[in-house]
Amino acid sequence: LQAGNYQKYDEYGLWDFVRKRKAEGLIRHIGFSFHAGPELLDELLSAHPEVEFVQLQINYADWENPDVTARANYEVARKHGVPITIMEPVKGGALANPIPQVRDILQAANPDASLASWAIRYAASLEGVITVLSGMSTLEQVDDNLSYMRDFKPLDKNERTAIEAAQRAIAEVESIPCTACHYCTGGCPMSIPIPEIFAARNRQLVWNQGERAQREYEKVVEAEGAGRASSCIECGQCEVACPQQIPVITWLKDCAEAFE
Repeated sequence: LQAGNYQKYDEYGLWDFVRKRKAEGLIRHIGFSFHAGPELLDELLSAHPEVEFVQLQINYADWENPDVTARANYEVARKHGVPITIMEPVKGGALANPIPQVRDILQAANPDASLASWAIRYAASLEGVITVLSGMSTLEQVDDNLSYMRDFKPLDKNERTAIEAAQRAIAEVESIPCTACHYCTGGCPMSIPIPEIFAARNRQLVWNQGERAQREYEKVVEAEGAGRASSCIECGQCEVACPQQIPVITWLKDCAEAFE
């Protein structure tokens, strides 16, 4: 469920459908994957006490990310007493190969632990979590996951301190503080998808994922009617509209140099 589709679940009677199927014994537990902010999550869980679990995107890098609102969503689920399954604990693989600053912190804390293990154990250590979904593509990754999840131990005090240091290191990396509110795009005369371009640039700056960032950039600017970063005519309406007071024009020039 997300902001753009949650009303269809009422319109098409999907809540009634799953309740009926559970009564028939065809469904054991009712839950949903959630992709929006805490206000909507609170509304849904208040309206549907039959929900028995919710799946949220949670990892140590996104805990305070305003785009993901991981912490806030987690706290809403805990307030309602709804168990949580976690998706993206390794942030699409980024936390298995994090930036050097983070790698140095975690390896200094425990040189024998895989970098992915820190991310998965962080997620699994949160109260109220019943499942952590880990995408694995090799047998070695399966073996690694089993090595620390078979006899799971939550993060101890020293490990939590290391994670906090890693979070600070991520926060200190230069990035564009865009929250993807899209206030800037409505009046853009060149129809530039500014938040999406900034997200691609942040993937380069924060996670050093150059090829993936380039693909994401090309995908958004090649959409019908979309402008490129270099299409900016410096009218300045975006900067007037931006609640974060981002120097959008300067950053678009930076993005043009990085991607074009």
